[in-house]
Amino acid sequence: MSIRVSEAEKNVMDILWQESPLTSTEVVERLQTQDWSEKTVKTFLNRLVKKGVVTFQKDGRRYLYSPAIERDEFLADESESFLDKVFKGNIKELLATFVDNKQLSKDELDYLKGLLDDKEGRDVR
Repeated sequence: MSIRVSEAEKNVMDILWQESPLTSTEVVERLQTQDWSEKTVKTFLNRLVKKGVVTFQKDGRRYLYSPAIERDEFLADESESFLDKVFKGNIKELLATFVDNKQLSKDELDYLKGLLDDKEGRDVR
């Protein structure tokens, strides 16, 4: 997919992934901590529609916005883009950097081990 979404646009997407369809006014209400005007939110929504990650339906005089992609699909694409851009696709370097530079709790380490064990079990079959 490889569609670039700004951090502000991602904030709008997060709202739509939580609940949709929503009008632009409803998105503004849910983003009140951002202190964005309705015009700003409409600009973000229009950009997201042009990028193909948000769809809309006309409901009388209102437009109802919904995500066109699942959050998991978006995160997978963003992760791959980050891996390519920062680590030139080297996942071992990425993992080593995170493990070496961040204090991981026992629960986090157990979770990562479980993911690797599950992945290894699926790949063996």
